[in-house]
Amino acid sequence: MLLTILAFVVTLGVLVTVHEWGHYWVARRCGVKVLTFSIGFGKPLLRWRRGDEQWQLAAIPLGGFVRMLDEREAPVSSGEMSQAFNRQHPLKKILIVVAGPLANLVLAMLLYAGLYVHGVDAIRPIAGQVTPASIADRAGFRPGDEIVSIADRPVASWDEAFVALLDVAGSAVPARVEVRDADARVVERLLPLAELGREVYEPRLLIRLGFTPYPLTTVIARVEPESAAAKAGLRAGDAIVSLDGQVLRQWSSLQAALQRGPIPLDLVVRRDGVERSIVVTPAAVDVQGHRIGRLGLEPTIDEQLWQKYQVRLQYPPVQALSAAVDKIVIQTRLTLAMFGRMIVGKASLDQVSGPLTIATYAGESARLGLGNFIEYLALISLSLAVLNLLPVPLLDGGHLLYHVVELLTGRPVSPQVEAIGQRIGLTLLLALMALALFNDIHRLFLG
Repeated sequence: MLLTILAFVVTLGVLVTVHEWGHYWVARRCGVKVLTFSIGFGKPLLRWRRGDEQWQLAAIPLGGFVRMLDEREAPVSSGEMSQAFNRQHPLKKILIVVAGPLANLVLAMLLYAGLYVHGVDAIRPIAGQVTPASIADRAGFRPGDEIVSIADRPVASWDEAFVALLDVAGSAVPARVEVRDADARVVERLLPLAELGREVYEPRLLIRLGFTPYPLTTVIARVEPESAAAKAGLRAGDAIVSLDGQVLRQWSSLQAALQRGPIPLDLVVRRDGVERSIVVTPAAVDVQGHRIGRLGLEPTIDEQLWQKYQVRLQYPPVQALSAAVDKIVIQTRLTLAMFGRMIVGKASLDQVSGPLTIATYAGESARLGLGNFIEYLALISLSLAVLNLLPVPLLDGGHLLYHVVELLTGRPVSPQVEAIGQRIGLTLLLALMALALFNDIHRLFLG
């Protein structure tokens, strides 16, 4: 819990500080007087002065602000008129507004580039298992297939394959996937992502397609206490030899059988060199409206194969920077596409996350190591940049829209229009925050 809280505070502190520093730095260079630089909202807990500026840490750490001299907020002396934000040319206003999200974007790029220079541990895009009758199975994929490229985009890890698949997910045309099969032949296969419908934009995309990156064996590693498997007498170390009279060659075949529902399964297991028959009735569970079976088993991983699947991605600085920019471009496109599809109902709103989920994942990434935490920090920084540029009043994107209108029309947006926009933006943000909090609670405590 302490690590989670610390990781969450560091994440917010770094991202908010960088964001507000972007606004501050550009405002100063555009000749605008800054009055307050605040990390957090609400009552100041700590404050100090730097010349005419007040710097502070406030009680609510979910954001921050840079308050500039502005006639719309308070009277400005004639000697300081030229330093007021509202008196600046629209292009300067646009630069100041964009600087915050741009600072988060640059931070994400530098963090990703640094990771690539140092080296990132990854998993080669080799299918450890292919679920029978799945989309991948019907497309001809087999265990041991290594994905070389997707839609002519080379991939070196499952993370890159996941991003590349999401990038082409909106097309009705099957994705062209080049693979190197178990015989070292390079062949092309067509993966019809459209068959997944809305589920194509979910984090479990690879599993829903039928891919399991881990090389699983048919030996049981763990049996959950009081589970259907435990009540039937299955034990850790049992090797499942057959399922309903058919030789069980891969764990995914058992997973596929469970998708049919809580139907009794006739298993033959080998224990201490002796084979015995066990009939087990899976427990019934509901997953997204579908009733499936659950045994409460975990398989072992083929450690020799797993070692071969490991890869370390490491690039020289220029190539690392290029890879970081490429990753940011793809993830930005995916974020915008996902947001658009949620608006039109083509993607689930369950994916909207709030501070509880961010804190949880921050803690989990920190527990996995500094590299994982830095990668998570880069992802959240990029997400913050994209979110803030959406044309919603109260966000930077909403202010950007006002200043673009001023640039095109030659006059500022009227206070009445801004007031209406503020109310609309506040309503949208409160609704989004409520949805995010609901999803957090459901995911963490009820899911």
